Amino acid sequence: MMNTLRASLLLLLVFTSPAQASISGDWAKLERALSGWRVSEAEGALERLLAAGELSPRLELARGRLEILRGEYDAAARSLEKARSVGPLAVHFEELARATAQETRDYVKRQTADGHFLILHAPGADELLVPYLEHVLAQSWTALTERLDYVPEGQIRVEIYPRIDVLGAVSPLTVEEIRTSGTIALCKYNRLMVTSPRDMVYGYSWADTVAHELVHLLITQRTYNQVPIWLHEGLAKYLETAWRDPGRPALKRRSEDRLAKAVAARELITFEAMSPSMAKLPSQEAAATAFAEVFTVIDWLVEHHGPQAIGLLLDAMGAGQSDREAIEQVTSLPFARFERTWKAHLSSSRLRRLDHPFDMRLLFRGHDTQATELEMIEAEEARRWIWLGDQLQLKERSLAALREYQKARSIAGDSVPMLQAKIAKMLMELGRLKEGREALSGAVMVAPDYVLLPLLLGQIAAREGKHDEARTYFEQVLRLNPFDIEIHGLMATTYEALGERALADRERDAQTILFQTLQAVGDPP
Repeated sequence: MMNTLRASLLLLLVFTSPAQASISGDWAKLERALSGWRVSEAEGALERLLAAGELSPRLELARGRLEILRGEYDAAARSLEKARSVGPLAVHFEELARATAQETRDYVKRQTADGHFLILHAPGADELLVPYLEHVLAQSWTALTERLDYVPEGQIRVEIYPRIDVLGAVSPLTVEEIRTSGTIALCKYNRLMVTSPRDMVYGYSWADTVAHELVHLLITQRTYNQVPIWLHEGLAKYLETAWRDPGRPALKRRSEDRLAKAVAARELITFEAMSPSMAKLPSQEAAATAFAEVFTVIDWLVEHHGPQAIGLLLDAMGAGQSDREAIEQVTSLPFARFERTWKAHLSSSRLRRLDHPFDMRLLFRGHDTQATELEMIEAEEARRWIWLGDQLQLKERSLAALREYQKARSIAGDSVPMLQAKIAKMLMELGRLKEGREALSGAVMVAPDYVLLPLLLGQIAAREGKHDEARTYFEQVLRLNPFDIEIHGLMATTYEALGERALADRERDAQTILFQTLQAVGDPP
């Protein structure tokens, strides 16, 4: 009897183990593909499991996750509802799918001319962003697929949300976390998730941000999501300007100041503290410091081990190595020694401090006020002089206002972007263009993404008849805030002066559309 039973068990193993192994292998491939946003691979594994008769809440969870990656949010919600018994993960994805379906149901869809991207945005003013966004995406595709040696599969969804509360509804972040950290764009669930610059008082560097998020998508797909946050963010920060400048990127002056401060105080943010997201850090300053740190890590790696170090790192982690193992393989240094070497490099880099530091952060419409912006200047007395200058400016007393602003500058220094913009504007109104340019030159080096600085520099150049220079500054403004009525008129005039009539017509059309759209929704132009 025992021999018969043993023989039966052996027969069972012989005839069932290959099938079970195949199913187990397909489950592993499915999970790996879903984690790495490899849609076609996930579809293949799911189809094989269905053909093998696999039907379960677990399978519905996988199907729902796949549908999210494809942008099929209503279908995903239905699948995930059947997977609730799996546990909190299924519930999380179901809530996410329902929220995204609701928020994006009426969004306008537009495929880019190259077919690589599908742009989605709410009807109305955000349509204005599309042609500029399409240009950035096309340039980013060329630069980043080459630098990262990877071409993504399928079409990439780019969703533009009109407000940060929408980003909060369709992502794991809360609105408070978004405001606190300044994280207004994400790359999650196989798509770029970007807040419209219209929701910021002065806009923000949305063009570089889009490129930054595209880096995240390419890395995730290439490595099957095996790169930890600190390296992910370092690579994205290092490569975010490659679409417009192929040279070696430089750390911004404000970032350099923050990093110098952290090094001197021995308060560097650890790589571990950057997980699970930079958006979870306690302030915009902490997030900016962390980004500066990881930028310098990648810069150090490229400087000492060549541009190929990036690809080697990604290959190693994609093959299953940890970040520490990959770093050790590329640098031939134990990780602890690598970390000490990098920190020693920071200490010896002569990082520059700002003479008069100020706290520059994103300002959110409907939340932040003029008083919020004034608080960025540490010296209370300087803030009082600025307030007095503003009152005089309202009364069109330009010379008197200028004197009060200059008093504030004597306290706060000559690189505070808000203050220098006010001084330059008064100088322009007084016809003192050369002095206006000088007032802006230091500030724009410190805060090139403060939109009033390139706007004023462009206006000065235009008045001086330097139309090529004006074009450079005005196009920089568009990369920060294309929702300003004035900039499109200025661009149209500049393009006309340069003989670019088609571009001039585009800008006049944009100005008309923006004015009509904002009037229709009661939003002041």
